[in-house]
Amino acid sequence: MMKKQEFIPLQMECTLLFQSNPYMVENIEGLEQKLGRKKEEILPVLEILVQQGIIQRTEDKALPLFRYKEPVVTKDLEIPSELENT
Repeated sequence: MMKKQEFIPLQMECTLLFQSNPYMVENIEGLEQKLGRKKEEILPVLEILVQQGIIQRTEDKALPLFRYKEPVVTKDLEIPSELENT
């Protein structure tokens, strides 16, 4: 079981890896190589990132793939009425 002080840095590493490579689609073995960590360490972190909506997991249970999930960006900005005429 991973200690809490090891979990957060690994969560940051995973997040940065996916954000830096937004088009990367990777399986757990590839992530093991890229992060230099064991599957047992990575999987709980990936589960949390999936729950948080940072990454997506494919539905294939035999060979799940993980990829970055682009955050939703709002293009319409509402200008408060008191600022419209300044």
